[in-house]
Amino acid sequence: MLILGCGYVGSKLAAKCLTLGIRVKASVRNEEAAQLLRQQDLDVFCTEHPHQIPSAWLEDVEAIVDSIPLAYNAAREGKQIQSDFLPLLLQKLPALRWAAYLSSTSVYACSNGDWINEESTNFSKSPRGLERLKAEQAWLSALENTEVFRLAGIYGNERNIVSKLFAGDYKAVSWLPEHFSNRIHVDDIVAALIAAMQKPAPQRILNLADDYPCSHAAYAAELATLVGAPAPMILNEQEAKQQLSPAFLSFFKDNKRIDNKKLHAELLPNLQYPSFREAAPILFKHYKVNP
Repeated sequence: MLILGCGYVGSKLAAKCLTLGIRVKASVRNEEAAQLLRQQDLDVFCTEHPHQIPSAWLEDVEAIVDSIPLAYNAAREGKQIQSDFLPLLLQKLPALRWAAYLSSTSVYACSNGDWINEESTNFSKSPRGLERLKAEQAWLSALENTEVFRLAGIYGNERNIVSKLFAGDYKAVSWLPEHFSNRIHVDDIVAALIAAMQKPAPQRILNLADDYPCSHAAYAAELATLVGAPAPMILNEQEAKQQLSPAFLSFFKDNKRIDNKKLHAELLPNLQYPSFREAAPILFKHYKVNP
């Protein structure tokens, strides 16, 4: 397997694949990240341009997972690069049988809290959402055996708000009416990808989200209670506009519920972490060791 842009999700996937006896190669953009992955016994190539990876290094790759984030310029404008590198990269992958592109539920527009499944065509007009859609289409058009996974907000032991809650000054927004957000634990993402490799479906598009969409304010408040942290400061809309940056406020504004019925029907009948509640004890344990 080759993992392009092997970051948080990629490193967890690589670790699981190694336990299954799957040899893993990875590409990253900087040498510091490459060194960390080599400590996991991964074969790593450092480049900002995937098409520059040498053919000899790719000739035995049978599966590929593209986890490359949008490339941001100085103005923080994100752009997908798949349209540029895929035609050149795929020529160097004679053994390739399966590919996955890790997209985002940000491709969907705000739905005022309505449920959104994979058949929805209510796509976001935001630059990030549009670029993600372009990357999806680049993969689906370039290779028949491609699957696209639209990931909700990712959390895990090393990526969550527990430490921010314990800092005592965490802020969240209470909207009227309630705004829903969506999450998924990184371990369930990995489990879904492994299951998809074992039960491939060319051109499949799948939402990866847990079973419990809820408001970010409710999530933060209940998680604080579960781990024994100070309660977050819950702001109303006017207070939020005064105290939060526009970028942070836009994060809280999104309002949609991601339907995961297809995930359950085709890959994972049950999630290890159907909601953040099941994960809370492990998140707290990790925080106590790594505050």
